[in-house]
Amino acid sequence: MKHTLLILILLVCYASVSAQLTLKSEKGDFEARLIGRVLFDGGVFFSDKTSLGNAVEVYDVRLGTVVRFLERWTGKIEMGFAKSKVSMKDIYIEYSDGKSLLRVGHCFEPFSLEYRIGTSDMKFNGAAVTGIAFGDRRKLGISYTYDCDVLNVSGGVFSDKDIDNTEKGDEGYALSGRVLFRPYSREKNVIHVGVSSRFGVQGEAEENKITYSAGAPSNLIPEKFLKAEVTEAINEWKFGAEVVMVLDKWYFQSEYLMAHVNRKAAVENYNGDGWYAQVGYALLNGRYGYNRMSGMASTPGAKSLEILCRYNITNMNDKDAGIMGGKQNDFSIGGIYYFNKYVAAKMSYSLVSLDKHAHEGGKQTFSMIQGRVQLSF
Repeated sequence: MKHTLLILILLVCYASVSAQLTLKSEKGDFEARLIGRVLFDGGVFFSDKTSLGNAVEVYDVRLGTVVRFLERWTGKIEMGFAKSKVSMKDIYIEYSDGKSLLRVGHCFEPFSLEYRIGTSDMKFNGAAVTGIAFGDRRKLGISYTYDCDVLNVSGGVFSDKDIDNTEKGDEGYALSGRVLFRPYSREKNVIHVGVSSRFGVQGEAEENKITYSAGAPSNLIPEKFLKAEVTEAINEWKFGAEVVMVLDKWYFQSEYLMAHVNRKAAVENYNGDGWYAQVGYALLNGRYGYNRMSGMASTPGAKSLEILCRYNITNMNDKDAGIMGGKQNDFSIGGIYYFNKYVAAKMSYSLVSLDKHAHEGGKQTFSMIQGRVQLSF
C-alpha cells in the first residue's frame, strides 16, 4: 500500500508541473510519451438486504509510456497499481500504415466493446455489468485489424490463460474476431453495426471449469451478485452484436453478449446472456468523436458536460443446464464534466434489482450514488 501511495503522490505532483512529458530524438524518428491516470471514487449505498458500506477509494492508478519509432511502429507499456496490487495492463508493440494494424503482446482481444474501453473513458464509474460478465480480459497474443471507409475487420489468436496465472500444464487458446459495418459516415458523424465472436479452449490448469461472475455497476462493491460455475466444460463460444451512433452532440451505444459452453455428454450445455443500451448528450461546447480503428466513441472534449442514461439486463440462469447464476436489471443516470483535457468529474445514480437466484443475498433491490474525480494524461 505504501508503494501505491508513493506512486500516486508522484503522479499528482508530476502532473501539476507538466501534464505530458514527451521525449524526441534529434532526427525525429523516435518519440516517448509518459502516460498515466488516477481515479478517486466515492459512493453512498442504500440497500434493503445485503449490507453495503459507504466507501471512498483510489480505484485505479496507472503509469506507463507510449513509444513511437520509425514512423509506423508504436509500443506501449502500462502498469496498474490499484488496491495495493501491481498488475500488467497494455504491453504490446504494433505496426500501422493507416489502414492495417498488426499488434503483438498483452492486450484486449478483438471481441465485444464495453469492457475494452479504458476506465477513464467509461461513461459511468463501472462498466456495464453484461460487459464485465461476458466480455474478455487482456490476454497474450497477436491480432490484425483492417479499416476502410465502410468496413473494419479484426481477428486474433491468444492464449486463454491470464498472464499472472502460474499454474503448470498446457495452456488453452482462443480465436476471436470482430466485424464493423458503417452504413452512415459523414465527417465526424458515424453509425456502425458490428458482430464479434470468440472460441476458447481451456488448458489443464482450469480443470474443465468456467466461471462467469459480475457485481453491481460499481467498483466500490466487491460482492459478486451474479455467479455461474460451469463444470464439465469442453470449450466455450461467445457471440456479440453492437451498435454505436455518434451524431454531433448525441451518442448511443448498445451491445448484446452471449456465452455458450459445450459440456460433456452427461450434462446439458450452458447459455448465459445480457444486453445494455446507453445514450449521451453533450452540453456546452462539446461534441462527440469517433475512433475508426477501434470503433469507439471519443469524449466530447474540454469544458463540456455529458448527460447519460443506461439500462442493462444480465442473465446467468439456465434451467436446462441446472445452473442458476442469477439475473440482474440495473438502471443508471449520470453526468460528466470535463474541466480540461486532463481532469474530469463524474456523478451517477443507479438502481439495481436482483432475482431470487442472486449469489449474494438472493432477491433484493438497492441503489447507489457514486462520484469520481479523475486525472489522466
